[in-house]
Order: sequence, then C-alpha cells, then structure tokens
Amino acid sequence: MRALTVTLNPAVDVTYFLDGFRPGAIHTAREVLRVAGGKGNNVARVLRSLGVEVAATGFAGGAAGAFLAEGLRQAGVEPAFHPIPGESRTCLALVDRETGTCTEVREPGPRISPEAADAFVERFTRLVAGCQAVVFSGSLPPGLPPDYYRRLVALARQAGAYVVLDTSGEPLARGLAAGPDLVKPNRDELAAWAGREPGDLQEVLAAAARMRAAGARAVAVSLGAEGLVYLGPEGAWRLRPPAISAVNPVGSGDSLVAGVVAGLLQGRPVAEALRLGVACGAANATTPAVATFPPELAARLEPEVQVEPLG
Repeated sequence: MRALTVTLNPAVDVTYFLDGFRPGAIHTAREVLRVAGGKGNNVARVLRSLGVEVAATGFAGGAAGAFLAEGLRQAGVEPAFHPIPGESRTCLALVDRETGTCTEVREPGPRISPEAADAFVERFTRLVAGCQAVVFSGSLPPGLPPDYYRRLVALARQAGAYVVLDTSGEPLARGLAAGPDLVKPNRDELAAWAGREPGDLQEVLAAAARMRAAGARAVAVSLGAEGLVYLGPEGAWRLRPPAISAVNPVGSGDSLVAGVVAGLLQGRPVAEALRLGVACGAANATTPAVATFPPELAARLEPEVQVEPLG
C-alpha cells in the first residue's frame, strides 16, 4: 500500500494552550506544540501510523520548509516537496483549556510563480506513479489558479489512484469536474458550495447529492462532534462518534480522512472504512497533539462508533 498526500500550502502549525482566553489580554501559554502541519501533512502522519507507506508533497521553502520536511521524516513519512524561494507559512491555534474553544490564525502562504506551478505538475506526475491513493488537502497558496486541483486530480485519476479532495471554495467547485472518488467538506464548506446552510439531515443529503451530480463519486460531510454523513454509490450512512472528552480538535478532520483511506486500502467495506475514519477523528481530539495519536486509541474507540443506514 502506498499513498501520496498533497499539501500545496503547508505550514508550521503552532498550538498555544491557554487558561481562559480573552481577546485583548496578555496570556501565558501553558503548553506549546509545533508540528509539520498543513492538512495533507496531518493526513500523512496518521496514514503512516496506520501502516500505510506514504510520501508527502507540495511547495516548501526556507527554514519553515526544512522544519516541515524533517518533522515528516521523523514520523516515517517521505518528504517530497518542491522547493520554492521565500518562507513557508506559520499558522497559530489558541486552545482555551477552560472552555475547549479553539481560535486559529492562518498566514496566506508564499506566492507561487507560474514556473514553479508547472514544475510541480511534472514532479507530481512522477510521484503519483504506483500510488494506490492520493489525498489533496487544504487551500491553494497565492499565485495558483483556482482550477489547479482539477488539473492534479485528473492526473491522479489517469494514474489509477483512489483520489480524495478536501478543500473549499472555488478550488473545490473546479476540482469536482475532474471526478474525485471522495470529497470531504465540513458543514460550512458544504453550505458555501451549495449557497445555503443545510438545516437538517435531509438538506445535508440533498446538498451532497448535488455535489455528486457535479462530479464527485462520493461525499463525506464531517459534522464535528455530530459525526459524519456519507453519500456514495454504495449507499448512505450516518456515523455517530463515541462520547469523548475533547482536548484539541485541530487535525480531527484530517485524521478522519486518513482513517477512511487506510481502511479502504486495507480492503475494508466502505461503511467499515468510514467507522475507522470517525474513530481516528475522535482519537485525535482526545490528545493535545495534532494528528499524532497512538493507533491503539483509535482501535479502542472504533467499536463505539455507531453506523446508521439512511434512506
């Protein structure tokens, strides 16, 4: 099993754990975590912990880029980034331990030149050969056209890989046309794409059906603590996560994606792969680190995930 994750706008993710966050106040962090982040890099770490051989690619530059590569290498992930001038971005998460709320501040990232964009396509074409799964995650950095994911998804499909697209806005809308096997919007991203907030489960399913009609083979809508709704050719399911005490939710959606992909690569039926994904998302939320939980924790939570057929 070999997978490739694509994080075009990676980041050094810094998480500050605070007691009683108040805007405008001076705070002392009780704990600080720094990790090679960006959504696809989070996916890569979890995939590796679940036994999948994985490489991580995207654009990276400067000292932050070197930190990203070394952090992934230490996690057993093969770093395969395209080097760029300038400095990869840093993103902050402020977690209030008293309330459990998380406030995020994200840098836009370095601008990618047309020459670097074309060179990356050549690198990607080489990397995707022999991969059973490719996961595209996160935002596009400044300088890339909004149809860039569509171009890469089409190449991955041509290579015969199972393709997951986890992005938002116009890159999501354009990427659907290339026919990804799975897209994973959260409720807000689904609402932005559909043009309205889905009020209940039936409206979530209706929006997911429209997303399938636009090109996605299957849609998994992550609902945070409420779990997941899936709609695909195999059927529709609602998955409810186990009751947990959340510590840090950052990276839970990425952990979910990794669990689903790992389950499918292991040959599990779709519903059981989704169950593993929801268990991984829950496991991540119970730990302070981002996408670095022990796989044994997900295995313990997996039987507690409820899978309900819909329709």
